[in-house]
Amino acid sequence: MNIRSEIGDFCGELDQGRFEGAKSSSVVGASPRQQASAWRRVVQRPPWTDDTSVRKYCTSCGDCCNVCPEAILFKGPAGTPMLDFRSGACTFCRACADACTEPVFSGTAQKPWGLVAVPGESCLLKSGVSCRSCTDACDHEALKFDLRVRPIGAVIVNSESCTGCGACISVCPSDAISMSSVVEEGLMA
Repeated sequence: MNIRSEIGDFCGELDQGRFEGAKSSSVVGASPRQQASAWRRVVQRPPWTDDTSVRKYCTSCGDCCNVCPEAILFKGPAGTPMLDFRSGACTFCRACADACTEPVFSGTAQKPWGLVAVPGESCLLKSGVSCRSCTDACDHEALKFDLRVRPIGAVIVNSESCTGCGACISVCPSDAISMSSVVEEGLMA
């Protein structure tokens, strides 16, 4: 099994440029399953959707991708929308949801998704390099710099405050931050 077939289980045919970007990231040398898992942590479905509604109702028209003011939505499998935080952050403007004429997106009362930022092992702080790119980019103050952690500090994530907007991902110079489900990370019951 190769990375394309592993990723294919998640998002089918990928935009070639985005696929090449995933291969050149820190997951090169990892097993196909690890590479696919890393890809999933960077590329997500749009807010207010779930995999079932996208598969069942999306007509692949591309309207949601075309109206995204942040240009972070792109066509994934058969034209279904995928969100790539490496390009920027989601502002939760709902332009994608408003453009969709099918019942792909849920109502505004529901949380956009259960994602939180997860700093990884390649964080510059773990190498003794002072960096606060992610904490500076976080408007919700969900990522905090904690000087009590030695030798140089650490990034602490408040999962209650993190909206999963992805603002911290595109600014990270070492590609150390990914998004993960709060349930997957054990942060929520």
